[in-house]
Amino acid sequence: MAIVSLLEALVKGILEAEEKFFQDPKDFYGLETSVKHAAETFSADFLSEVLSSMNQQIYENMWRKERYNAQRTDQRTIISSVGDITFDCTYYRRRDDKSYHYLLEEMINLDKHERLTEAAEVALLTEALKTSYEEATKVLPSRQKVTKSTVYDKIHGIAEEIPLEIPAEKKVCEYLHIEADEDHVAEQHGRWNSSKDNASFITKLIYLYEQKQDVSEVKGRKELVGTFYFSGVYGGSDGVERFWNQVRKYIEATYDTESIRQIYISGDGAGWIKSGVKYLEKALFCADKFHLMKYINAAAGQMLDEKELVKEELWHRLYSKKRDAKKRFDEYTRDMLVSANNGKVIEDLRNYVLGNWSAVRRTLRDKNVNGCSAESHVSHMLSDRLSSRPMGWSQTGADRMSKLRCYEKNYGREKIIDLVKYSREKRKLLRTGTEDIPVKELTLRQVTAEHYNQAKSYIERIQATIPGITAKKSAAIRTQLRLM
Repeated sequence: MAIVSLLEALVKGILEAEEKFFQDPKDFYGLETSVKHAAETFSADFLSEVLSSMNQQIYENMWRKERYNAQRTDQRTIISSVGDITFDCTYYRRRDDKSYHYLLEEMINLDKHERLTEAAEVALLTEALKTSYEEATKVLPSRQKVTKSTVYDKIHGIAEEIPLEIPAEKKVCEYLHIEADEDHVAEQHGRWNSSKDNASFITKLIYLYEQKQDVSEVKGRKELVGTFYFSGVYGGSDGVERFWNQVRKYIEATYDTESIRQIYISGDGAGWIKSGVKYLEKALFCADKFHLMKYINAAAGQMLDEKELVKEELWHRLYSKKRDAKKRFDEYTRDMLVSANNGKVIEDLRNYVLGNWSAVRRTLRDKNVNGCSAESHVSHMLSDRLSSRPMGWSQTGADRMSKLRCYEKNYGREKIIDLVKYSREKRKLLRTGTEDIPVKELTLRQVTAEHYNQAKSYIERIQATIPGITAKKSAAIRTQLRLM
């Protein structure tokens, strides 16, 4: 379809929508949706025209004729963010090695099995970040069927390890804070494995920041400065090591490590969290005060009428500066076991505190340790999408979704296109063909010039009709004013 025909259809659709609106000014919704539809139709058809014109230029190019024989021309349709794009795509056979190629697809880096443009994939992933796969299928204005499997494939197709963006200049920072926690996600085993319905796995979250500062608009609220998020399933000891190495690489790429005096790792005492001190230099583990409070409250609750006194005494012994403070805490909680109805909660407190004594004391006494909000971050970053709804996930799906949510948080939604490009490049099969075709050999400027000249001619013609159209508008407005 020539560019003039596309412009005619666009202008006709917009003017018809406008005329209809002037007949019924209360229906602004109708005007908005009609103009949107006309613009999307024009955009999709224009993209189709550009690709078909490019395919024709490749076909007519002498450089191509010396190296490739045309076999046939097919029509291909892909889904874009503005609708379906249908274009001509010629199939060639290379003369020297007899291999077959769709040169247009290879030139624009479009895999032969790909159904979506990069922008369409971004739209799909962006919607899947916050809604179900089913809802995400509705985001693209396509006449083709977009299924949950399509969304599933795109989520699973995200690169397993996402590269870091290296800053131009490293930061100088004395103290870094790392907080970590995990989300328990119901595992999807398929319809026939009902015996495993209750199984779950862990998705891990780590976030790093430089300091906490007061939010001026909200009294008592603090915000994190210089935050960066990491997440994934990372199962087993090898996975934990890879996870912490991701954090280490980020620190080394972002900060002048010589300026760092201490890195504080806060968490609930899980083994994978505590192991961070093995992989990060200058790192110390600090017990999460939130979990400590839960253990103390539960244990003190066993003392009934003496609950508040016991709670006060437990905190007093934890803050004590005496050299035998650990022994005194051990003896006091051992005595609590005698009168407790539920000794398990007392043992839980003892195991947590005595098993992490140095980390607990560091949390309470080091002025540079400023609390841990990991549980609320897990709720916002992971649980909101992975575990708070009645659904199951495959481990790969949960891993990629958690990585995608962190990527958006770290770099912004507009950067998801970079992740799509990178992931496609990682998936791309080794191929030969147009990697050595010089684009300058293709006379693509002729396509641009032809489109420009056609558009200019049409615009000049349509300008002559504007006075008549304006007169019709004025008459319609006068009619509506009389009806008010």
